[in-house]
Amino acid sequence: MDTGLSGSGRLHDLCVNLEAASPGELKSGGTGWTIEAGVANSPFGRCLVGQSPRGICHFSFVDPGNLAAALAALQADWPNARLHRDDSMATRLGTRIFSRSRPTRTQSPLRVLVHGTAFQVRVWQALLKIPSGMLVSYGSLAAALNQPLAARAVGSAVGQNSLAYLIPCHRVIRETGIIGDYRWGSVRKRALVAWESSTRG
Repeated sequence: MDTGLSGSGRLHDLCVNLEAASPGELKSGGTGWTIEAGVANSPFGRCLVGQSPRGICHFSFVDPGNLAAALAALQADWPNARLHRDDSMATRLGTRIFSRSRPTRTQSPLRVLVHGTAFQVRVWQALLKIPSGMLVSYGSLAAALNQPLAARAVGSAVGQNSLAYLIPCHRVIRETGIIGDYRWGSVRKRALVAWESSTRG
């Protein structure tokens, strides 16, 4: 209960509403969609935000010189969608995402759209139940999914998350207490964990 994984009422502090892309949407590859894609600054470096008609579909930290690769990864997820550059949209969302103020009751949830298997979606939904400032192990996360022997598969799903910070994969660590790897760099993961711990409560 301390981690929040057993409490059905505990949600991500950002009030994220996660939806999985339908088989039809995956098959179409975003045909007919325009995805607004922009770059914003954050406390942890620049980030690329992609917003589809169904919600935020991409959020990644971008190191210097890696923007083209990040845009290519977004386009690869939705190959038939048109990308439209909009840094002002990204800045607005980035400001909200990294705000130290708690969301107001009237603020609508952030809608996010994920591109993954049924198992991956279950793992990502479980990640949303880990409160800011708390850490869990891969084994604990697997147990919360009623699959205690699937820690390795859970770890793989955590590593495939393409929505940095919004789906808080940085809150999962090794059983030994070691922070471990992170898709956007272990140094950034440590910084995220420290930042959330300092603002908890």
